[in-house]
Amino acid sequence: MKIIIAPDSFKGALRAPAVCAALREGWLSRRQKDELLLFPLADGGEGTCEALVRSTGGVFLELTARDPLMRPVRCVCGVSGDGGTGIMELASASGIELLKKEELDPFRATTYGSGEVLKHLLGRGCRRIVLGIGGSATVDGGAGMLQALGVRFYDRAGKELPPGAGGGDLERIARADMTGLDPRLAQTRIMVACDVTNPLCGPRGAAAVFAPQKGAAPGMIPALESALRAWAALWGGDPELPGGGAAGGVGFMLRNVLKAELCSGAKLVIESAGLPGALEGAALLITGEGCSDEQTVCGKLCAVAADFAAARGVPAVLCSGAVKGDYCILQKVFAAVFSISNGAITLEEAMKNTESNLRLAGADLAALAEIFGKGGDR
Repeated sequence: MKIIIAPDSFKGALRAPAVCAALREGWLSRRQKDELLLFPLADGGEGTCEALVRSTGGVFLELTARDPLMRPVRCVCGVSGDGGTGIMELASASGIELLKKEELDPFRATTYGSGEVLKHLLGRGCRRIVLGIGGSATVDGGAGMLQALGVRFYDRAGKELPPGAGGGDLERIARADMTGLDPRLAQTRIMVACDVTNPLCGPRGAAAVFAPQKGAAPGMIPALESALRAWAALWGGDPELPGGGAAGGVGFMLRNVLKAELCSGAKLVIESAGLPGALEGAALLITGEGCSDEQTVCGKLCAVAADFAAARGVPAVLCSGAVKGDYCILQKVFAAVFSISNGAITLEEAMKNTESNLRLAGADLAALAEIFGKGGDR
């Protein structure tokens, strides 16, 4: 029997590869002869690079780039097993976790380092880029990223802005010189893993919604909003289009300037990892996440994986660290829903026991397959 294990990470407890390993160990403790295929997944945020590199048999690359405050930082990206696809996360060089709380400043924070990572992948010969844009510390509209890729910005007096433009610099930009933009981008397809639908500007825009999470005081929001509107006007793009506000406006830049494709993060990772093909002939898909509720079925990874499985006649089981809300909503998408928590315990205890609980869940699922006669060849 072929079993597919394709979970997200259990945030704060266990990364997706370790989740796969625990479920596999538990299953094999009861059914050693089954074929288990592991697909550690992500939705475009943390773990996207790791998931795609591992699932495609690729290689990880470590390099030095600039952090959001233009300091050197070691970051990781990857190349797929066939060598054609570069895989990166914006957060690796431009992430909020790279800064101390007192350093957060969307006026200064820049995506310059992410442009350096992208340029490195272009230099490796990658002409397809998968880019996860979750977890950034920036509201620079992607201006810093463009500078690293060769674009030069000038103010109204004709003075060039120095590298590392932040959100506070956007309103100063009067002209963009695109002649130095890396020519390899013209032959490169950029796929952006993005589940954020917020526009660049407005009450649901990057300044209003995301800037406070990145250290913006209330008084900074109007200034950032004005800067982002000026940024949109520079490129002639629509600041109200969904997805433009992702990663502090990076979504807007990638679509309007680099002509990237903004896609569902979960769907992009699932397809890039090769899960749809692996599901052919499978008997069961086991997926999971740290906490499941009604939002799980609204485009999150586990539900998207279940949809791919259903299209191929494969039942999907959800193993979650915790299940909240209405089970019935989840049961419309999954053949079965399980919480791996054991008894009435604290969140801290549950997270500490995640790995052992996943092993137990894997063993129990294998036992059920045996009991209900699902172990025949398929």
